[in-house]
Amino acid sequence: MPSNPPRSPEVSAIQRAGQDALQSKSVTVERLGGYTYRNYRLTTSKGFFYILKTRPSNSVRLLRHEEGRLEAEACALQVLSTRPDLVSARLIVYNNTTIRLGSFYLISGPFGGSIFADVEPSLSRQALAGIDKSLGQYVRRLSSFAGSAFGPLRQIQGYPGSQSWARTFATMLESVLRDGEDALINLPYEGMRDLVRKHRASLEKITQPKLTLLELSADENVVVDAKNHRVTGLLDFSSAFWGDPFMSDCFYKPTASFAEGFGKLPNGDTDERIRQYLYVLYHSLLAVVRQCYRPSEDGEELEARRDLTTAMRQLSAVAR
Repeated sequence: MPSNPPRSPEVSAIQRAGQDALQSKSVTVERLGGYTYRNYRLTTSKGFFYILKTRPSNSVRLLRHEEGRLEAEACALQVLSTRPDLVSARLIVYNNTTIRLGSFYLISGPFGGSIFADVEPSLSRQALAGIDKSLGQYVRRLSSFAGSAFGPLRQIQGYPGSQSWARTFATMLESVLRDGEDALINLPYEGMRDLVRKHRASLEKITQPKLTLLELSADENVVVDAKNHRVTGLLDFSSAFWGDPFMSDCFYKPTASFAEGFGKLPNGDTDERIRQYLYVLYHSLLAVVRQCYRPSEDGEELEARRDLTTAMRQLSAVAR
């Protein structure tokens, strides 16, 4: 009878960390692809799974806003633990030392169901539409959670948050602009800064901070009940902050089914359209810069540059 192949020291250490955190001797470990931070699925004999995350390897170039994601997610899950109706997974452990795994690490869960990316190819068009609609409904519930100030979910000393959404958005955009400038990417940086200043008043119309997940919609992030075509949760809350929920990437190019689930989309008055073009500007800029830092072959950059040009043209055409 053939023996099992030896496990790498990394996987063995992760398994031991999972066994200790979950108080279970029966924990299997699977490295998941498609994530910037290293993600491992920990499966127990009870049928649920958990996610263990560590920092990426030193060869992976991170943007400014991608640093500190483990601490950010730990804070987010602690804040969201007050709303089990919105987020069923909880923070199991956050270890901010490098002694055990050579990196900070975080374990969250439990998750029931399947990661959408794993089952999507086998689902019918009708099932996919049902999941998109369910995602819209889930995002609508998340966006009902209100905070007291724009910015990080947990206000920290030295950064108490802001009462100005325009200032918060400008700070977030500036972070990506500087990443682009550092990498010498050819982009109209001052033109983008001018457009944000020009349309500050439209951003200031947002006065109530709401739970916003900047990066939400990737298939690798969504957990689904494939049998009943519904979303059961999200794997990653590290990009959560108090802001305008319509800045989330799920509103970048929403499907009709998502829109049906969420309800009214922000394309009514002039201020709403201006804000949506500013958010398109942000996400398309982010896609261009990210492609430079971590090249892929999906052709995202050309499409993102077109979207960026369109957004800037539309924002320039609006008289102020």
